[in-house]
Amino acid sequence: MLRQEDTTAITARCFHGEPASCSHPCPFFFDVRTFLARARDGKWGLAYKLYRNAVVFPAIVSELCEAPCRTECQRGHIESDNPIDIRSIEAAAVRFAKDRAPETYRIPPRDQSIAIVGAGLSGLSLALNMAQKAYPVTVFERGGQALYTWASHPKFAEFLEEVERQFSQVNVDFVYGREIEGENDPALEGFDYVHFATGDEEAGYESAEAPRAVDAIAAGIEKSKALETWLQIGEWPKDSDTPPKPEKHYVAHKGEPSKAIVVAADPEAGYTKEEASAEASRCMGCDCRICMDACEMLGRYTKRPQKIALEAYTDTKSAPPFSACSLTRQTYSCNLCGHCKAVCPVGIDLEKVFYMARTGRAETGKHPKGFHDFWLRDLEWHSTEGSYFAPGLPDGVSRSDRRYIFFPGCKLGARSPAQTEKTTSILMEAYGAGVLLDCCGVPAYWAGEDAIFRKQLHYIRERWEAAGKPVFILACAYCMRLFGEFLPEVEIVSLYEALAETDAATRKGSPATPAVANDPATPYAVFDPCTARDFPEMEQAVRKLATNAGIKLTELPERNRCCGFGGHMRTANPKLYDVIVENRRSADEAPYLVYCVNCAGSFALEGKEHAHILDLVLSESADGSQNPQTPAGESLQARRDNALRTKAMLMELYEGKAYDPAQNLWDAMRIDIPPALTHEMDGRLILADDLKEAIYKAEQSGEFFILPDGTPNGGELRQCCLIRDVVTTWAQYTAPTATPTAAAPAHTPQAYAIIDTWSHRMRFSGGDRPATGATSAASDPTCHPQPPGHPPITPPKNEWICAKCDIPLAQKNTVFAYMGMTFSHEVKRCPECGIVFISKELADGKMAEVEQLMEDK
Repeated sequence: MLRQEDTTAITARCFHGEPASCSHPCPFFFDVRTFLARARDGKWGLAYKLYRNAVVFPAIVSELCEAPCRTECQRGHIESDNPIDIRSIEAAAVRFAKDRAPETYRIPPRDQSIAIVGAGLSGLSLALNMAQKAYPVTVFERGGQALYTWASHPKFAEFLEEVERQFSQVNVDFVYGREIEGENDPALEGFDYVHFATGDEEAGYESAEAPRAVDAIAAGIEKSKALETWLQIGEWPKDSDTPPKPEKHYVAHKGEPSKAIVVAADPEAGYTKEEASAEASRCMGCDCRICMDACEMLGRYTKRPQKIALEAYTDTKSAPPFSACSLTRQTYSCNLCGHCKAVCPVGIDLEKVFYMARTGRAETGKHPKGFHDFWLRDLEWHSTEGSYFAPGLPDGVSRSDRRYIFFPGCKLGARSPAQTEKTTSILMEAYGAGVLLDCCGVPAYWAGEDAIFRKQLHYIRERWEAAGKPVFILACAYCMRLFGEFLPEVEIVSLYEALAETDAATRKGSPATPAVANDPATPYAVFDPCTARDFPEMEQAVRKLATNAGIKLTELPERNRCCGFGGHMRTANPKLYDVIVENRRSADEAPYLVYCVNCAGSFALEGKEHAHILDLVLSESADGSQNPQTPAGESLQARRDNALRTKAMLMELYEGKAYDPAQNLWDAMRIDIPPALTHEMDGRLILADDLKEAIYKAEQSGEFFILPDGTPNGGELRQCCLIRDVVTTWAQYTAPTATPTAAAPAHTPQAYAIIDTWSHRMRFSGGDRPATGATSAASDPTCHPQPPGHPPITPPKNEWICAKCDIPLAQKNTVFAYMGMTFSHEVKRCPECGIVFISKELADGKMAEVEQLMEDK
């Protein structure tokens, strides 16, 4: 179970939001950064209040302060630049504030009385602070007025006016001309506490013993804090009771231009409003925003890391409808790429916070399953139907001294079966490598489904042990990372390091491939995947392979940025995903050289020219022999089909026998999908196999809808759905011209034409609709009987009818459920059997809006 300290400890060293370096030498630890921001915007009233609350006597401090803050102004660290003239801006705030009257507070009067001996800066500061807290205060002064030791100062009259202004809203008794003769003086009888503010700290400005005036005022403020503690609990606070100042940090200002200091046109009068604002605008803020500036997601949400850590925990404790989650969309918008930690000056690992948030929410059932449903089903498929394990070697293949297993992951074989087979053959020849075709479990890791992830790791560990604990040769950088973190007992090496030690490293290939139709002389920009930052040997091996293949290379301005695929955040935040992919795509005009199949898929989806390193290393060789090329199919369904072809090829390679995959009843069904719709299906994570299954089961059970004359040529349009555990997929289609027979409904040589498809995560119930679209083998899809005693009905034109009951649909109340919440809404459904009709407009419109609202709660 997630604990608050688990997440907050990660961000404890983050200094975003802490005072800037210029605040540290200030005796008041004044928030200079916020003050200058208000001055920059011309908000002089707000700037003055902030200044007054910090320094007590702003008109005095702005005159006497020696401005130690300027020694730590980071603007002064920039070449040919000067620190900001902060004191002159403070003086401007005092002049330009329209209302300088002190704020009043309604506090019940306190019983303990305080006597202060000495009306110098320190004593007055203590007196004012205690009086503002409603303590009865009496000030004894031997002179005839406050600050009498400063009477010779040129601005004494202004100082005295400032004192009177600040004391105007509190009740303090001033007793002037009274010399106090020590602690036993009769005048001090009856006071609960007596403070002597005399001596050096109250000396006038001409005295050699006088400390800095602002130090005296600051000392009075600190004394008031300690005194209030003593009056309340009877003990003086220890040094350990005072929270230490945060550590001083300097923020990187790479590329910050020099800005000339603003000089007042009239130095005697000081800055005008415009001059003061201009000088304040030179402030760089000096608040660490490196992670927010470096990451599109963090920059969009602009939440402090400390707040993210707290909300990651509190979201697991939310209890709708009484409380809501605060971080849902942001939690699942993280690519989990580690870039934030890589750029953070103190190594804050926000990725870990978001991962813990996902696992914590999954444990408590507060996670939106729809964000990862497709990929978790894909993981299950790759771990069952798509999996293949061959630890041994065919006869006649020698084994090296060390044992090796090639682990291409779930994506390489799905991209190119022939390329995977060729790579495996090279590794088999060079290392005697076996093969394990499976998934590392990253979809479950990204979903926060820890139990599923650990189960997959356990399966891999079992295969590793069964193969004699070999070295794993990994093709994917993220596999490298997960193996290194969660399977540290397994020795690993990247595919590209292994290939670089074979003759593949010296093969001079032609870079002209179907994937990239550019001039061979044009250099490729190397796109290093995000997690490769932890594997420099992998990065260098890729460059070695490319160079030896005759490829010219350039480097991107930023390395190891996520292509957008990581974390499967596209479902959670498609708009942000588009921004991220576009930023990666446009980072360089040159075609990209990639070695992560997920990166290749992202760039293929966006039309960015690219080539996988294996496209080049295994391309047409110098001797004219033809090596495998990447297939053109980039759709999700094509990749699923490729994965099966890869399994078949590897089985033939290692065992010399054909692969006979298990067949579903709908596998032989033919469907035609327009290319544009295929692209849309990939965006919606819908497979052609999903549509086959939906249509087959609908035609078998008769549970579909008909729109007579619904096609442009006047034909019949049909609509059905496939209800899974999380996602419901809908299909609009036309049936083949020749109606299938009941004996072989799915084996017609003609195809169903797919018109449109969509999906939603919301579930619906009511009526007698089965929960999972069960198939009835005895039903005849060509027969749509009417209920007994039902009179013949002529279907209205342009109106959907239930194929099973042969009657028009009607608006009926339906219960919808999502994320543990239910509500009712009227939608079209059959008045007889109750099956529900959801249009694409409704699914993409209102239903999608409600789904997002539910997810964010």
